[in-house]
Amino acid sequence: MSSEHKGVKTGGMATGETVSQAHYEVLAVRHGLFETRRSDFYLNYGEYGQPDAPLELAYWFWVIRGGGRTIVVDSGYSADGAARRKRTVILPVAEALAALGIGPRSDVDVVVTHAHYDHIGNLDLFPIQRFFISPEESAFWLGAESRHRQFQSVVEDADLVQLERLVASGRAQFVVGRREIAPGVVLHPFPGHTPGQLVVTVETAHGRIVLASDACHLSEELDRDMPFKHNTDLIGLYRGLEQLRRWRDAGDLIIPGHEPSTLEDFACLDGPLAEHAVRIA
Repeated sequence: MSSEHKGVKTGGMATGETVSQAHYEVLAVRHGLFETRRSDFYLNYGEYGQPDAPLELAYWFWVIRGGGRTIVVDSGYSADGAARRKRTVILPVAEALAALGIGPRSDVDVVVTHAHYDHIGNLDLFPIQRFFISPEESAFWLGAESRHRQFQSVVEDADLVQLERLVASGRAQFVVGRREIAPGVVLHPFPGHTPGQLVVTVETAHGRIVLASDACHLSEELDRDMPFKHNTDLIGLYRGLEQLRRWRDAGDLIIPGHEPSTLEDFACLDGPLAEHAVRIA
């Protein structure tokens, strides 16, 4: 990664970080696509006085690895979840993981940024691994308050069954407040889009990478302060966007959760994932 990439500003290491912590590579893997309309994506789109137009979304998961550690961030959507919502599966998540050398017995950690269908659709691919999730997130989606139609439209019952089994297994590590899960890899609570949305920051040799997940779906959402239509706390969502802008202004690189241009903005991987994955750092 260099400052020549589109939209990229490289930042320095945080105070107190050491060179030994800047050993990670960060990969973004695209597994799906969807064509929608701006009016069906942004909250109360008519308030902006803009004409409607097509909008493309990309669906990603992320991999952080280095220093003997591998961390998978989210697990994409399942085939059933994609079919019900007419999302395109361009690369099954299991195949993508296998191409990266990650299998059911691999020694990896998994971060669940939030429990929407397109982020927890394949939890069963990780039958023995440790998971990190906010307790507010699991409590909400496994509780009675999530039964309202406006919340149920963004989850799959089968995925929530898997989440419930995961929590019951004792493999869930509950993230309360800011938590460093590996040297230079930090989980931050960003409630708004969901009650327990997490954002992941990664210190690299080129500066700090912010995997925003759905705290910011698209660059435009961040640039123009235009929230996505689904959220559980609109004020919290706005606060999260403002924090992301502060980090960006300080030199961090923000990676939105559904930005299609990520595939063009960074160097593609070699091999079977060449058309689907990029190295962010």
